[in-house]
Amino acid sequence: MRLKKSWLVILIVVAVLALLGRITPALTEAAYAKYRASTRTFDVSAAADGVYEGSAFLFPVSVKARATVSGGRLASVELLRHFNGQGEPAEAIVGKVVEAQSLGVDVVSGATHSSLTILKAVENALSRHP
Repeated sequence: MRLKKSWLVILIVVAVLALLGRITPALTEAAYAKYRASTRTFDVSAAADGVYEGSAFLFPVSVKARATVSGGRLASVELLRHFNGQGEPAEAIVGKVVEAQSLGVDVVSGATHSSLTILKAVENALSRHP
């Protein structure tokens, strides 16, 4: 009897993990379009001078960013936290954002997930302007 319960528990755990494995990519990919649309249309020049922090989470990536606006321009973007799994190359996007003065830059190939989460964290930071 005890052996049957153990197998039942294992079977349920495997079923739940399989279900999560199928659902998670669909949920995160659905967020891509929403994240991309909002970052592409965000007006960086609308932010007042100051230092702003923002964060974003798109499973499993978590980002906290600091954006500095000076003289009406985006002076710098610093990643305070980037829990990324394997998306570390996406960190190069912060230089592109500052150079372009826009969040509408191309994402880093092979690191789309992390790139979009970084862009969203910067957007959230700059959205905090007075």
